[in-house]
Amino acid sequence: MPTYENPAADAGEAAEALRGLAHASRNITNPSETYRVLGSLSTALASLQQSLDQLADWNDRNAGRAATDDGGHRAGRHEAVSTGVSLRDAADRVRQAHRSLNEAFSHNGRIAWQPSSDLTRRPRGGPGRLAPPSAFAADTASREGPNPLGR
Repeated sequence: MPTYENPAADAGEAAEALRGLAHASRNITNPSETYRVLGSLSTALASLQQSLDQLADWNDRNAGRAATDDGGHRAGRHEAVSTGVSLRDAADRVRQAHRSLNEAFSHNGRIAWQPSSDLTRRPRGGPGRLAPPSAFAADTASREGPNPLGR
């Protein structure tokens, strides 16, 4: 559960949650869940970008307090300012990723997913980028009954 007050603890929890998502998203059994996942990731990227910008601002505001391990204040200030520059660069890249993700989210929202047997067929000339099902994701569509999307 996020603390909303302890950035180190919340960052650790976010990292663990994303690790769990990376594991869970290998085998999606209900295609309609991709819409919710993409929406949540969009929100996460917006928050990540904000956090990176805020960390960059913090480094800039506190650069005067920075020193290296050997007590060098000039070098410490340089490192703090360089950290801010790198964090802003990372925030800009996340902003770009967020735009691309939102485009994918929009396209995904226009998909009417068909039963899973149709998902394994490649379109002619298409790249065939869907991973083969693993032993952990047995075909359940034939046992689900009605289409999970209500169609």
